[in-house]
Amino acid sequence: MIDQYYVGIIGIMCLDLFIAVAAISAFRYLHGVLAGVNTTAELSKKDNFAFGISFAGGALALALIVAAAVGGEPSHSLISEGINVSIYAVMGIILLKLGTLINDKAIFHRFSLKEQIDQQNISAGIVQAANFLALGIIIQSTIHWVETETWEGLGSVVLVFMAAQILLLLITRLRSRIYMQRHNGKRLQDALQAGNPALAIRYAGHIIATALGVSAAANLVTYLQDAPWLAATNWFVVSLGIALLITVLSLLARRIILFGIDTVEEVDEQQNIGVAFIEAIIFISIALILNPLMAMLDTLL
Repeated sequence: MIDQYYVGIIGIMCLDLFIAVAAISAFRYLHGVLAGVNTTAELSKKDNFAFGISFAGGALALALIVAAAVGGEPSHSLISEGINVSIYAVMGIILLKLGTLINDKAIFHRFSLKEQIDQQNISAGIVQAANFLALGIIIQSTIHWVETETWEGLGSVVLVFMAAQILLLLITRLRSRIYMQRHNGKRLQDALQAGNPALAIRYAGHIIATALGVSAAANLVTYLQDAPWLAATNWFVVSLGIALLITVLSLLARRIILFGIDTVEEVDEQQNIGVAFIEAIIFISIALILNPLMAMLDTLL
């Protein structure tokens, strides 16, 4: 009996790994089809680094989603395990591609990220990869939040996904407002379109930190199976508060950590990717530290 149990677990592990690899492979080809390009040609013949960066972000995001789906107790049979994980893998691909469209048409509406990636704009590739990764983190935390890896949790995942898009839009507009104030009305999107990878790296850090903040919000919001709309709304409100807290704390930490360095001059003007990476890591570090603190706060409430 024990031998059969372990054989079953090993079988489920192999099945989950197969589905994960198949999903990422499918994502690669779908990514190319929707972009209207041949992925092999883009990656190996044209050496389109922007496309490679964008795809890498999407692949990692999809891996996070599949990892959440295979977490917890394994199903009682290979068939049910395969169905559940496959459903979430397909949903992950669909939501990530939907996120691409929203990112291209609404969040970055002044230029086409797709066209800029085709033109090998590395800044656009970094922005798209960051958006993918942020969505992967958010969807992963949502799957854990609903406390089920079956298809019954799909509705709540989609609700939080849509709320997260609004939050990412707000944070992007905040970064754009900060850039305009620093540069006499000039636009962040124009600078990214012109190809400033340092700006894209800083933006990526802020967006990923926001996603980690959304994940931290799950510690403070109870999932309501009978009222998913209310639960998603509560999560959005708490996530917004945490995202703003991360922004404020990160700006204060940057003043201390990068004391004596003009980050506007270095990142915005000189395209210093080293300083940009430090700024990005400051955002992400603050978010990572807040996550266990939110869990600790939940135990006290």
